[in-house]
Amino acid sequence: MAIVTRVFYVMVGALVYIYAVAALVGAERKAKWFRKRKKYTFFNRRGIFGEDINFGYPICWQGVLVFIAIMGPILGVGYWYVFKVAY
Repeated sequence: MAIVTRVFYVMVGALVYIYAVAALVGAERKAKWFRKRKKYTFFNRRGIFGEDINFGYPICWQGVLVFIAIMGPILGVGYWYVFKVAY
């Protein structure tokens, strides 16, 4: 049960971190550095917070750097917190 709560904490922390990065990057730079899906259907529509943290896929080197700045700490801290601190 302890590992499940740790994974939950990492997921909540990751959402907060992604939302903070999205706010720092801003909508204008997200539009320049990332490309979103053009066609939305009922199954891939996002909610009120989902559109704020939806970056899309990177189309330039700045987008790749933002992607690495998001995924690197989430994966590194998540792995450390779930597997190394737990045991």
